Amino acid sequence: MPLSAEWAGVISMVLFVFLGVLVWRVPRDRIYRQAPSQAPWRDLRLWATLIIIIQLTIYTLFT
Repeated sequence: MPLSAEWAGVISMVLFVFLGVLVWRVPRDRIYRQAPSQAPWRDLRLWATLIIIIQLTIYTLFT
C-alpha cells in the first residue's frame, strides 16, 4: 500500500529532526579535533542545524 503525500511529508520532516538530533550527539572534541581554533563558526553542528532548519522551512512553505 503506497503512502499518501501527507504521510510522506510527515515522515521526511521527522527524519530531518532525527538527523538534527544525531548531529548534536557528536562530541564537541571530535568537531574541533584538527581545527586551528575553537571559534563557534567552526562547529559543524551549527551549520548542519542551520541547513536542516532551512530545508524544513522550504519544505513547509511548499506543501
